[in-house]
Amino acid sequence: MPITQKDIARELGISFVTVNRAFNNSGYVSEALKKRILDYAKKRSYIPHRASQVLVRNKIRTIAVFSSSSPEYFWADIKKGVFNAGKHIKPFNYEVHYHRIPDFDTARYCRILKKEIKQGLDAAAFVNQRIFDMKKILALVEKAEIPYLMYNVDAPETGRLTFIGSDYRAGGRLAANFIGKSLNIKGTGKVLVIGFIQEHTENAPKPDINSERLEGFLMVMRDQYPGVSCKTEYVTASLTSPQANDRIEEILAVNENRVDAVYFIPALNDAFHRGLVKYDYKNTITVQHDIDDSALDCLTNDLLTAVVFQDPVLQGYTAVRALEHILESNIHKRQQDVETAHTLVFKENVNFLKNHYLLSDENEKK
Repeated sequence: MPITQKDIARELGISFVTVNRAFNNSGYVSEALKKRILDYAKKRSYIPHRASQVLVRNKIRTIAVFSSSSPEYFWADIKKGVFNAGKHIKPFNYEVHYHRIPDFDTARYCRILKKEIKQGLDAAAFVNQRIFDMKKILALVEKAEIPYLMYNVDAPETGRLTFIGSDYRAGGRLAANFIGKSLNIKGTGKVLVIGFIQEHTENAPKPDINSERLEGFLMVMRDQYPGVSCKTEYVTASLTSPQANDRIEEILAVNENRVDAVYFIPALNDAFHRGLVKYDYKNTITVQHDIDDSALDCLTNDLLTAVVFQDPVLQGYTAVRALEHILESNIHKRQQDVETAHTLVFKENVNFLKNHYLLSDENEKK
């Protein structure tokens, strides 16, 4: 028979009320006694009944997830994961909000966060983005003593409890190994790398994910594929700037029929795909980061060779569930980070993603 709270109370020689308080974080129980109860329960494989915990708590807990607005396709996928996680924990008296803040608008970011805090925010998730004053933003949640985590881009020097996301250098290394092995048949080759410098972030704190991807890529190419030459061209603009599209087209036009592979780093997929259609890169290995509808079409039509995928749906989902765990366990200490590994998507396995998005879309309609 499964062990109950009454069994735990009897075996530890304490009252049932004390055990119940320890599991539901209601009433006073010393930290030492609470630890003793929880450790014993874990040893005996006791699993609290979620429904009864919700009835005792009798409070709706609020989780808020924040990000920028662009690239729209990436944060739309994060939203799918956040929505699905919120749907799963709603029966346990949770409400989940997702806020996409306009790029560079720290003032609006702070206003929305302050409103959430005033209305009783219980936990939050943030992306460490260089286009916002993250120090100012995180100071608000830390002053309110609200537990929070970072996802997608980490800020390990802060008071965050965990990180949910990818190693961006690893994404660059994965792209390099694929391109290097593909070209290594003849031992030589020319690779065009298109990097990105975000405008108005010259003095912003690290990390810069575009630089980290480039660093990981070039390190592998230099160390493992010395016969392959790499030329890096940069797009310097904001993600919403028309000049960025013009610069991408210019780079692709100049290098048409002159390179064996293209590694595209910026989150400017539409402009890159238009360039692949306009210029002749059909016999060129082409690799980019992140998936959208346009990328799916390009994979299917052989304009793209591979996409480095970091599963934003999973990131959004895991961030919410990690915050739920933090609140339910009432342990507000730094926990183990969760890395979402990169994978390569090709034409041959693209149906995996189509099914992935179809499932998320169907869940969102319900």
